[in-house]
Amino acid sequence: MLYRILEVEINMLKLSHIKKGYNKKDVLIDVDYTFQEGNIYSLLGGAGAGRTTLFECICGDVPVDEGTIEIPPKAKIFYASKQSILPVYITGYEFISMLCDISDENIKPEAVFEKVGFSIGQRDKLIVDYTFEEKKLLQLASIYVINPYIILFDEPLDYCDNEYIEKFIEVINSVKSGRIVIISSSLLEISLRISPDTIVLNNGEFNYIDKQTMAIPEIRKAVLDILGEADNEIV
Repeated sequence: MLYRILEVEINMLKLSHIKKGYNKKDVLIDVDYTFQEGNIYSLLGGAGAGRTTLFECICGDVPVDEGTIEIPPKAKIFYASKQSILPVYITGYEFISMLCDISDENIKPEAVFEKVGFSIGQRDKLIVDYTFEEKKLLQLASIYVINPYIILFDEPLDYCDNEYIEKFIEVINSVKSGRIVIISSSLLEISLRISPDTIVLNNGEFNYIDKQTMAIPEIRKAVLDILGEADNEIV
């Protein structure tokens, strides 16, 4: 799905000892963290670490086995999964126009597209002809209309070109005020571009690593080992 909107006032997202497993295998063992509004958080983890599962728990798509998730009442959650489904046989302009029409705010599609740097040609293409990067920018554009409190993006930047990454980060920084933004990645260098500090999800638990600690060679190598990047670090 493009996004999930849940009608769920604390100004934070609090995860308290979250546990979740499938088929007798623990995925999330003890996830305990409080996300504060106005920040962009980088969630880093290797394949199968549980990043997608955590996002699905936050959205309420899947129930937690143990623990609690506290979200401000009536807050909107925007969740863009790795393979988010968009309507394909309409143009990007038609899609954003549709969201504007059902919005309580007086928002013009042209102003939204200008904020994400979409050309007229891009706006008028069918979504089925969009590249992966264009689809993600279209999802970013929709945030200006939907106005969610919590924004979750699952691997929107991994293995993408630099121009798109820079634009994505520029736009997401422009909307972070008064919101909680969590972006997942499986690549350390991408994670560090999202935020100077990193939350590593490993063995079912969170490990917060600030910029100074990550600069310690032994710590950086340990994180790369977790990700399987130690012999193929992206620079």
